[in-house]
Amino acid sequence: MSKVAKSSTRRKWLQSVATLALCVAMPAAQAQAQATAPLKIGVLGSFTGGAADINKGELDGLKLKLKQIGYQIGDRQVELIVEDDGGDPGAGVTKMQKLVERDKVDMVVGPFLGHVVAATQEYVGKSGIPQLAMVGQIPENAKHPNSFVPGWNAVQLGRQMGQYAVNKLGYKTAVVISSKFAYGERVSEGFIDGFQKAGGKIEREVYVPLGTADWGPFITGAPKADSVFAATLGADAIKLVKARHEYGQRDRLPLIGVISTVDGMLLPAMGSAAYGAVAVTHYLPELDIPENRQFIEDFKKEYGKTPIGYYEALGYTIGQIIESAVTSSAGKTDPASLVAGLNKVDLKTPQGNFRFDPQTRFPYMDYYFVKVVDKAGKPNFEIIDVNRDVKPENN
Repeated sequence: MSKVAKSSTRRKWLQSVATLALCVAMPAAQAQAQATAPLKIGVLGSFTGGAADINKGELDGLKLKLKQIGYQIGDRQVELIVEDDGGDPGAGVTKMQKLVERDKVDMVVGPFLGHVVAATQEYVGKSGIPQLAMVGQIPENAKHPNSFVPGWNAVQLGRQMGQYAVNKLGYKTAVVISSKFAYGERVSEGFIDGFQKAGGKIEREVYVPLGTADWGPFITGAPKADSVFAATLGADAIKLVKARHEYGQRDRLPLIGVISTVDGMLLPAMGSAAYGAVAVTHYLPELDIPENRQFIEDFKKEYGKTPIGYYEALGYTIGQIIESAVTSSAGKTDPASLVAGLNKVDLKTPQGNFRFDPQTRFPYMDYYFVKVVDKAGKPNFEIIDVNRDVKPENN
């Protein structure tokens, strides 16, 4: 063989070796790149509008947990990208697309409001992005295998109050007055179902547009009933409770509802107008368990105030869920690995033991029935009953 032929053969052999080495090295390099790239978490909430304060409270809870772990899970630095949908479904879709396509987040927390979650559902399902809604939702808002809800099934929450109102509180008739959006209407449907099946009768239903300035015209002229059920939140809840007091309904027509209607963050603004209201919730700052006591202490140290609603604790719990899911997936953050990690979550949180039901992707929960009472001249909660480790329903 000539020297030229030998040289050509050697070059080809060296090129083959180099190519083989590159092929072997590329997967390892890609794995290393994923391990060291930031873990991007998108947060899409309603940080302006009537639900702004409670959204901020939840974000504070999430940030507290992330700060405690140094904004790092394993080898991954955590990057939080926050967007505001303003409670608008169209803006929600646009911001969700931005987070997924431009920011290339690994997971999305949010949206918060049910109608915004509903508007983004199909896009979230098609994208495959792992999603943790910011708060309890209706069952239809978790229809895709990558969508998880770390709070209650909103319909089930209302159903439990309906059953409790008849079986434990002794009410036989009720008026429903709730906010006119997916959450308010579907929670009310659950209440009506539970109330009627337990033997109660609904005298009237009224659904009030979000952001209504004057609730007076909607609550006056109510037919005679034992109670009034309400599912609303934020500024609308404050206006409802105050209007009822102004029209003399606080004592004459007892208020029952879900916790968002008399959330602890809203009680200072409601004052004595909220006294006597009974609500169902999955969390109270007063829960006497080690995880909650530590959370309260840490929150006070970080923000200089005591958390007064369930949103801060839920935000903190979401941080725990993310940490657990990423850890159990050995740092892999492709959608399939994160979804598998979410399904394995089993934690002790400020709101108690937490695990998702694999069929519904809602959690098993303890539900507390509470009454707003006067404690040292201020409205606060008193636990009057509890349902333990309730399996989430699919409707």
